[in-house]
Amino acid sequence: METVIIFILILGLLILVHELGHFISAIKLKVDVEEFAIGFPPKIFSWKRNGIKYSINWIPMGGFVKIKGEQGEGLDDPRSFVNQAAWKKILIVSAGVLMNFFLAFILLSIVFMAGFPQELTADISQANVRDKNVVILQITENSPAAQVGLEVGDKIRKINGQTFESDEDIYAQLEFLRGEEITLVVLKNNDQEAIYNLKHEVLEEGTESRLGIGITETGIVDYGFWGSIVQGFEVTVFMIANIVKALYHLLANLITKGDLAEGFGGPVAVAVITGQIVKLGFIHIIYFAALLSINLGVINFFPFPALDGGRALFILAQAVTRKKLNEKVEAWIHNSGFIILIILLIVITFRDFTIYGAGIWQTIQSWFM
Repeated sequence: METVIIFILILGLLILVHELGHFISAIKLKVDVEEFAIGFPPKIFSWKRNGIKYSINWIPMGGFVKIKGEQGEGLDDPRSFVNQAAWKKILIVSAGVLMNFFLAFILLSIVFMAGFPQELTADISQANVRDKNVVILQITENSPAAQVGLEVGDKIRKINGQTFESDEDIYAQLEFLRGEEITLVVLKNNDQEAIYNLKHEVLEEGTESRLGIGITETGIVDYGFWGSIVQGFEVTVFMIANIVKALYHLLANLITKGDLAEGFGGPVAVAVITGQIVKLGFIHIIYFAALLSINLGVINFFPFPALDGGRALFILAQAVTRKKLNEKVEAWIHNSGFIILIILLIVITFRDFTIYGAGIWQTIQSWFM
């Protein structure tokens, strides 16, 4: 049950913040807002203040904002959206995406202030690191490590009863024990110790025997207040750039090959991953929410009909050409785009069920345990 609550809260927060961006920008630019709602109907209760209807609804999946003139109405009202300058329209349409990016920046800054486990690279000062661990970063398929059940994220505590301080020392000891049986004591993600016995094996003919694990040294890095803000900003920009790049390759693959990339998932995949993230702890949930917020922002600003990016593109095109597209035609284009997105969502959801089948039912069962 904990997982489903966290999943709803995260998704609701991201959508609500997105809509809040549209709401605040419209108010600041003196464009009339008819309604701002938390959640989706049916309605619990509502009230009116300064001409704006505020609603609290039963379905806690974000919210929505209704701006006067979005559908082309209110031509005789100077405060209607339809009568605003192009730059105002684009700013209002884009504000939701900007708010998602801003939320991600805030969440990531909080993560770095609290301390987030990360790989210790040469550019990180050891004086600012606490809780060091040597963690399994990679496991080769069908290797001795995979066969005994070792997992990515396991922290190596002992090798044949001995403790070691660094990844280099552990790697050297594992090499030294080549040909002998090795007993590994690891700390799992649930903070329980587990013991595994394994030996090096030849995985490919003509190569040296291997255990099939890759290790790295991790620790919680203290960036301080201002350092965390800088780090949060840098990581936000880095994530935006990489998600844009990933979306480009996804679409190129979809157009040229007609299939979706394996790493791309929909709401079902997010629900399953949420269940896995919850087990890692609160700070990982915040990091995951930041990542989802950036994803939502990037996808929403893609220049496709029905999305904020598509609407901004139409506004920009009309400003450049000084020709207004027929409202019925524009509505038809956006509605068609929405239908295509729904179909794509259904396809992605169906694929998620085929990929995460067992994981989905385990997640659903865990909601009620």
